[in-house]
Amino acid sequence: MVGKIRKNELQCIVTALKAESDPLIRFFDLTPEPNMQFPLFRGDGLALVRVGVGKNKIAGTLGTFLKSEIKQKWVQVINIGIAGGNPKSSRIGKCYLVNKVVDAETNETYNMDISIKHNLDERSIVTVTKGISNGKDTYPQLIDMEASSICAVTQAYIPINRLAFLKVVSDYMDLEVANFSYDTIAGLIKDNLPIINKFLMDFRFKITSGNDA
Repeated sequence: MVGKIRKNELQCIVTALKAESDPLIRFFDLTPEPNMQFPLFRGDGLALVRVGVGKNKIAGTLGTFLKSEIKQKWVQVINIGIAGGNPKSSRIGKCYLVNKVVDAETNETYNMDISIKHNLDERSIVTVTKGISNGKDTYPQLIDMEASSICAVTQAYIPINRLAFLKVVSDYMDLEVANFSYDTIAGLIKDNLPIINKFLMDFRFKITSGNDA
């Protein structure tokens, strides 16, 4: 459970893959929202939106959701999912908190404002448009395929201190040996559920205390 909830507050988890979302749906006991054009699940003070892989799909799903919710609720967005990592700076299976997002195409940069106390190691992430092999010399920390687009969409609705990224390293940027099976990805998220749950509770405490820009 994600802690004390006020009825006008909503934490929105954003995932790209079904294998990322299913362990979260079960853990938080979320139920599907019917008659939606994209996968949406809800619980007490919590929603999960599955946006699919890649930047282009996010505006039409997350943007639509936020536009409808922001009128009546105080919303946070937390992207939870897998990421490629560099073996020199990350470990497969470990969950990291993102402190900077960079778009590989545009070089647009977003510095995350996470002022709560936490025990997570922080890393930067670069959002790419396709899978990367042999990227260890180009990308020193993490890569994914959606973070920069999530930043671009959410900035129209919420301040950046209500946005966070939790990334579990799934591979070392080598598509030839990486295992992206459903069971592998779901297992990575499941193994980190206690860490994810604690972060959601701590992050929610920050906004309930009134410390919001």
